[in-house]
Amino acid sequence: MSARLIEVELRVRDVARSARFYRELIGVSVGEVETHGADTEPHVHASWGEWTPGDPSLLMLNIYPASGAITMSHIGFVVGDLAAAHVRLVEGHVEVVRAPEDRPWGRTAAYRDPDGNTVFLTEAPR
Repeated sequence: MSARLIEVELRVRDVARSARFYRELIGVSVGEVETHGADTEPHVHASWGEWTPGDPSLLMLNIYPASGAITMSHIGFVVGDLAAAHVRLVEGHVEVVRAPEDRPWGRTAAYRDPDGNTVFLTEAPR
């Protein structure tokens, strides 16, 4: 049996602030802050793929409010243009953990989100 990752959840101090960070500075298509059904905590989602029987290609990023201490996480995204993303983040006064550099798997950099999580961005080699 093989397991495949389908969901990542970040717990943050301010869901709306984190949604803006991931949407406007990183370029992740997170939705608006919402609650629905029995899920009464305000949260945002981003998803890639779909949940299809026999081929669950879905991957979700869920951002929920923290109920206690924040646990630091590391999360990574592929971007089409790391140089442009880096400029947006620097102009947004985001902490640069590691400036863009060439690595065997592509050009990569690391930043801190509003809750101190490390966000890695990688542009695939051309």
